[in-house]
Amino acid sequence: MKFSILVVPYMCGRGERVQLAGSDPARFQVLMDRLREQMQLAERLGYSGFCMTEQHMQIEGIETTTNPLFWNYFVAQHTKSMRVGQLGMNLTAVNPIQLAENIAMLDHFTGGRVFAGFSRGNTQRWVGTFGQHLGITSTESDKSASDQRNRAIFIENWRIVKALWTKPTVSIQGDFWKIPPDMDWQFPPTKDFAAHTIDGNFRLKEIGIVPRPLQQPHPPVYAPFSHSMETVRFWAREGGKMVSFVAPEKEHFIPIVIENYLKEANAADRATTARDAVAIGGHLVLGRNAAESADIKQGFLDLFDYAYNAPPYHVPVGRLWEGSRQFVADEIGRLHTAYDVDEFFLWHHVGYFPQEVEMAMLAEFAAAVIMPNMPAPGDSAPALTAGAR
Repeated sequence: MKFSILVVPYMCGRGERVQLAGSDPARFQVLMDRLREQMQLAERLGYSGFCMTEQHMQIEGIETTTNPLFWNYFVAQHTKSMRVGQLGMNLTAVNPIQLAENIAMLDHFTGGRVFAGFSRGNTQRWVGTFGQHLGITSTESDKSASDQRNRAIFIENWRIVKALWTKPTVSIQGDFWKIPPDMDWQFPPTKDFAAHTIDGNFRLKEIGIVPRPLQQPHPPVYAPFSHSMETVRFWAREGGKMVSFVAPEKEHFIPIVIENYLKEANAADRATTARDAVAIGGHLVLGRNAAESADIKQGFLDLFDYAYNAPPYHVPVGRLWEGSRQFVADEIGRLHTAYDVDEFFLWHHVGYFPQEVEMAMLAEFAAAVIMPNMPAPGDSAPALTAGAR
C-alpha cells in the first residue's frame, strides 16, 4: 500500500491571532524550514508521496500553498525518492500550455517523481481574479450556466495538456483556445527542422512544448472530488484516479464511485480495477497518547469549523485518522479489504500545531501502517527526535 501526505501549510499557529500572517516573509521562511524537516522525516518513515492543493492570495496565513509546483521542487531537492504532486492544480483559470510545460519540466527535474493532480478550483477570490479574462470563477457542481462554463474550460484545457504531453506537435482549435493562433512564422530553423508545423505560406500550423514529460505517456493523474458523478466518469475515460476524503458515515458513496468509474472505463476500452479508480483520504489527528490525540482532534475540528465548514466553502469534515495506532491500522485494513483500495492520502497540517507534535503525528501513523515495528510512545525514536524543535 502507498501513503501520501497532503500538506496543508499554515503561517500562524493554533491560538495565534496575527494580522496578515501570510504576507510575512519571516514566517514563510519558518514554514519552509518546518516543511523540509517534516518531509525528510516522512521519507525516512516510508511515506511514498507529498502533495498540496493550489491556493493563492491567502494573506490570512491559512493554507498558504500558492504554487504547488514550486513546493514540489523544493521537497524533491531535499528528499531522494519521495514522489511529489498536486491535489490539484487549477485547470480553468490558467494557460494550459504553460501548465503542461511546467509540470513536464518538473518531471525532468525530479527524475520522474511527479504525479499530477487537477481540479476546477474552489475559491472564488483567486479563481475569479485569475479567470476574469475568461469570465469564470469557482462553482459548485450544480449544472448552472457558470458551472457548465467552468467545466467546459476544464475539459478543453485537459485535452490541450494531454495532447501536448503525448504528441510532439499539435493543432487544437477549441472553443476557448486556438493552438496555434493564425500567424505568420518565417523562422529558418522551423523550415529546416519542423517544416510540418508551417504551411507553404509560412502560416503556423502546429506547436509543441519543450520538454515533453520524462514519464511516458505522462505523469500519473489524480483528481480530488466531492460528489460529482460527471467528474468520476470523465476521469474514468481519461485515466485519472479519484481521491475522496468522504466521512465514514457516507462511505456507502465509495462503491457507487467505483461502479461508475469501472463501467465508464470499460466503455472507453480501458482495463481498470478499483485500485485504479479511487484513493481514500483522511485527516491526520493521531497523537502519541490518548490525551494528545484528543487535544489534536479538538484543535483540528476548531480550525475546520472556522476555515472550511464556513463561508464560502461549507465543506463538512471528512474521515479522521484518529484514536490509536491499532484503530488506524484496523481502519486501513478494513478499507483495503472492503474496496480493494491500496492508496491513501493524509491531510496533514504543517505550521498549525507545534513542530514536534506534527512530526510525532507522522511517526504515529507510520508506526500503525507503514513501519509497525517502530518504538511505542515514550521509547526512543531517533528518526523522530533528530533535529526536531
